[in-house]
Amino acid sequence: MNNKVFLNNKICNIEEAKISIFDRGFLFSDGVYELIPFFNKKPFLFEEHYKRLENSLKMLDLDNPYSKDEWLDKIKMLLNYCEYDNFSLYIQITRGEPLSYNDGIFREHAAIKKYKTSVSMFFSKINDLSESFIRCETAITLEDKRWMQCDIKSISLLYNSYAKTLASKKGAYEAILFRNGVLTEGCSSNVFIVKNKKIITPKLSNLILHGITRSYIINEIIKKNKFEIVIEDINEEDLFSSDEVFITNSTQGVLPIIKINNKKINKGTCGEISKKLHQLYLKKIN
Repeated sequence: MNNKVFLNNKICNIEEAKISIFDRGFLFSDGVYELIPFFNKKPFLFEEHYKRLENSLKMLDLDNPYSKDEWLDKIKMLLNYCEYDNFSLYIQITRGEPLSYNDGIFREHAAIKKYKTSVSMFFSKINDLSESFIRCETAITLEDKRWMQCDIKSISLLYNSYAKTLASKKGAYEAILFRNGVLTEGCSSNVFIVKNKKIITPKLSNLILHGITRSYIINEIIKKNKFEIVIEDINEEDLFSSDEVFITNSTQGVLPIIKINNKKINKGTCGEISKKLHQLYLKKIN
C-alpha cells in the first residue's frame, strides 16, 4: 500500500515528507497533536477531538491554521488515499520555522519572530477490535515525572515515550503513572479500577489528559448502562487491591489490564465488568 502524508497543503509519499530542522516543533517540541479514530471509515467523536485540538492550540498561544471547513476538506483530501476500514488520523501542528533568517539567529527559546506554521497528517491502521475476542494486557507502575500541564496535548512526549519503552522492555503494554502516591494516568491511556462492582477513575486536572474516549465511556456507556462510577483519587494500594483494572484510549477503547508489575489482577483473567464495557463500546462504534 502506498501510504500518503499531508504536509503543509500537499499530499506526498512518506519518504518525501520533510520539514526544516529550524522548525520549532523539531527544536523545542513547540506544537500540539490530536488523534482521531475512524471506525468503518467514519470519524468517531470528531467534534470532541476537534474541540480539544482547538483548546490545546489556545493554551500554547498558537493560531489555528485552518477554519473547521478547511480542516474537513484537507482531511478528506488525505483520506482519499486510505484503504483501511479502522484507522487513526494523526494531526500535528507546530509553530513552524521563522519566515526570515536574516538576523543570523537560528535557534532561540523565546517565540518572538513571525513563523510559518507547519501542519502534518497521516493515518495508521487499527487492529484487534472484536466483540468475540478481548485483548488483555499487562502494565508496570512508574513515578509520573512529566511537566505539570498534561492537559495540553503537546507533542512533547519524552517521558511518555521513555516510560512506554521501559514497559515494553519488561514485556508490558502500558506504564501506569503515580505522582506523589496518587494515580494520574497511563502513558497513552486513562486508567480505571473496579472494586466491589464500583468503577473508579481519577478526577480531571492539569495533571491528566482529558481523554475523549474516557469521557465517552463514562457518560455514554457506564452511566447509561447503570454501572456505578466514582471520580476520586486512587493510590497504589487501591490499584493493587482492585478487582479489575482497565485502560481507555482512542484506538483500543476498553483494554483490560490483568497483571501489574508482578501482581495478578482478578487472578490474571479479564473481569466481567471490563468485558461488558468492551462489548458495549464495540456495539457503539460498529
